Order: sequence, then C-alpha cells, then structure tokens
Amino acid sequence: MNDEIESELRKILGEELKQNVVLRDYVSMKVGGVADFFYTAKDIGNLTLAVSAAIKLGIPYFILGGGYNTIPSDLGYPGLVIRNESSNIAFSPDFSLAIADSGVNLGCLINQAASHDLGGLEFLFSVPSTVGGAIYGNAGAFKYAIGDFVKSVTLLMPRDDTAVIIKHSPKWLNFSYRSSALKTDFKDDKYKPVILTATLQLVQRRKDEILRMMQENLETKKKFQPLGQKSAGSFFKNIDSTPEKSAGYLLDKSGAKKLRVGGAAFSKHHANFLINHRNATATDVYNLAEKAKKLVKEKYGLDLKEEVEYIGKW
Repeated sequence: MNDEIESELRKILGEELKQNVVLRDYVSMKVGGVADFFYTAKDIGNLTLAVSAAIKLGIPYFILGGGYNTIPSDLGYPGLVIRNESSNIAFSPDFSLAIADSGVNLGCLINQAASHDLGGLEFLFSVPSTVGGAIYGNAGAFKYAIGDFVKSVTLLMPRDDTAVIIKHSPKWLNFSYRSSALKTDFKDDKYKPVILTATLQLVQRRKDEILRMMQENLETKKKFQPLGQKSAGSFFKNIDSTPEKSAGYLLDKSGAKKLRVGGAAFSKHHANFLINHRNATATDVYNLAEKAKKLVKEKYGLDLKEEVEYIGKW
C-alpha cells in the first residue's frame, strides 16, 4: 500500500489504525501473516466508518470477529482487516426478541438472554463465534442453526464508492447448511456486505432450564471436540445428515485422520478438527486439508468442502 493511501486512511480512522499487524495473534488457529492495515471497531459507528473508508480508497477489507473459521495466508492480507468488537445488546422480553450488534460474542448473548428468561439458542453455547460470524456461516449444532432464529439483519451494502444501510429478511439471507447468501452470493465481490446488527426471535424459557441445557450441550461437546486446542472449529462441511457422510467419519475411515503436514495434524478426539499441533503455518494447514480431501475423493468419490474460510494471498 502506498503512503498516500496510508495517510488518507489514518485521517479517517485516526491513531487506532495499525500497520503490519500479525494476524496469527487474532485467529484461533494461530497461523497467518501480516495485514497491511488493522483497525478495531468498538461500535457500529466505527465499523461503518472503517468499511466506508476502505471502499472510498479502493482497498480490500475483511471483517474479523472472534477469529474462528478463519485461516489467514502466510503471505498476509493486502488491505484493511477490521476487528469487530461492537457489543450492544437490547431485549424486548414481551416479544421474545434480542437485538444484537454483529460483534457480540454468542456466549454473552445467550447468557444475557437467559437473565431475561429468553432461550432458544442454547445449542450454540460454547460455539466460538460472534453474532455476525454465526449468521454469515449459519452456525449450528444438535440439528439446529442460528438462521432458524433470525428475524432480520441490518447490513452495510457497498454501492459504487460508498455504502448504504439496508435491512433484510431471512428470506433474502437464503440460509442453508453452514452458509448464507452473504457467504455464497458475494464470494467473488471485491467489497462484501457487512452485518451491522441482527434481530433474533427467541422463546420464553425459565433461566434455570436454559442454564441446564447450556451445561448439557457443553458436556456433550467436551466428549467429542478438542476444546482448548488451537483449531479453527469444524473444518469441513458434512456431505449430508447421515452419520456415514459426516466429514469426521469420512476423514477417519479414509485414513486422512492419520495425515500430518509440518505442524498441522488432525485431532484425536474428532477427525473434522485440524489442529495447530506444533508451530504450524497456514500453508501446512492448507496442504493437510488438500491431502485429506484427495483421500476422501479417492475412497468414497465424495468432495469435501471447507467450512472455514481462507483469506489473503494464497
């Protein structure tokens, strides 16, 4: 990036704008190179300002939430990475609604909803994500998904050299298994829509019952998932809902689970979790995933597709 762009971006975003920030420090997999520019948006106003500035100056941007499901390249990101820490939540108990900023942590949302005797999202407890990231990828567990609870979203939509705020319904979002229109329809666009806030339709439920369900879900995940290890979460999408076509089963039975590339390996707890076992690089992770996909294709004739997203120069 040239000095003129850096100067203009700093005029808009101020001293909070950082340069040459190492992305591995901000993602759960602990891999990745340097972002040209890095900015932390503390609220929706900052988020809107940063995205609008990137569009105006003609530079790419990427919204970073909790850093899960994200694999930055070792070569870094040639643009502006915006860390979304917007955190406002409001509740309308009479209508069982929650209105949350996209940067709100899911666990925080679920806990605060419980204090208002509002539930429904317990299945997502311990899923490491922000509200925006969860909606973007239609996060789910135990046969439920967050898309089932979305009433509307407010988006920042790129328009020429600026961006406009638009409200959309779940129909427009076109939720599917671990995906949404935001993830698929704008995949190749230089500038992608950004979730600002979401309105979620919750259900009336007693706090003690919500807490019990949260604990049960957490205990189940502890048995089968490598919680606490350096991973990006579930790496591949399941082919369908049958156990024999789950990504974990296919990786295990094809022998892919035994593969290792550099410091990247598969979890012993669950084959669909790639682990940064020992100072892995993003390239190690990518090459391990490619080798695993090839083995599954050779044995079962099925194509595994990543649930995670690769960002930057590959």
